[in-house]
Amino acid sequence: MSELVLVTGGTGKTGRRVAQRLADRGVGVRIGSRCGTPPFDWTDPTTWPAAVVGATSVYLTYQPDLAVPGAAEASRSSTSRTSATLRWRP
Repeated sequence: MSELVLVTGGTGKTGRRVAQRLADRGVGVRIGSRCGTPPFDWTDPTTWPAAVVGATSVYLTYQPDLAVPGAAEASRSSTSRTSATLRWRP
């Protein structure tokens, strides 16, 4: 199986950089955003399954994403082997 990383917030400041670095290393990247293909929107759980299907890893760009009801379960329900979360520490 080839790698495919779902990068939530992949059009934002941090997610865009993560996605570019992964792509530069030859890793498949799926941008998780409302304007992505397929679209991904935390406020619309019907968009989650298509975004995570086939992903081997998930990158969550900020911790509040996990507070969305069902977010953690959705990322685990994909075929993903790993996940990473960017967190801010004071």
